Amino acid sequence: MVNVLFLHGMAEGTRSLLAKNIRKHLPEGYTLYSPDLFIDPDKSFEVIDRYIKEYSIDIIVGHSLGGFMAQKYREMPKVLLNPSLGMSYGYLCRFDMPYKDMRDDGLKKFRFTTPQCKKYKAMERTEFDGITERELEVTIGLFGKRDILTRLSAHRFKKRYRHRQLIPGTHFPNEMTIRDYVVPAIIALAYREH
Repeated sequence: MVNVLFLHGMAEGTRSLLAKNIRKHLPEGYTLYSPDLFIDPDKSFEVIDRYIKEYSIDIIVGHSLGGFMAQKYREMPKVLLNPSLGMSYGYLCRFDMPYKDMRDDGLKKFRFTTPQCKKYKAMERTEFDGITERELEVTIGLFGKRDILTRLSAHRFKKRYRHRQLIPGTHFPNEMTIRDYVVPAIIALAYREH
């Protein structure tokens, strides 16, 4: 049994289409967990830590902001899907936005505030600290060829990690891309670990 934790992006929720498509294409013996995360990183890390412990998570898959958060879990096998490394770059430090997916917690919108933005900026200063040889082997970055949101992230990732792959599509990969690239990356990590 392989337990996979999916960390959604900023305006997504536990019921995101990406999570549904990953779950749909994972082979038998794989279980995908997808909790609601929060714009406040401290609250999100509490949720992630609880899931890792409670469900004996083997692999993390993080999309966009979820990829930024997943990258912080050193030496844990992970697939970073269009991760927003340098999360605060390009964002206004204050805005309101609706969630585009239904969430189990019922929240409809979120507010990105200046104090939250400052937390992300502080985390970015140590974003690539502590990368070990194992970290280099168990981290796969997948970047959409037409993703204009994470071009800087793809460059930053390439400078520090070994396993980067360009995949078809934009910031939100379609079902075929999930099936043909994301799920095989998860399976490759699981195979490497067992």
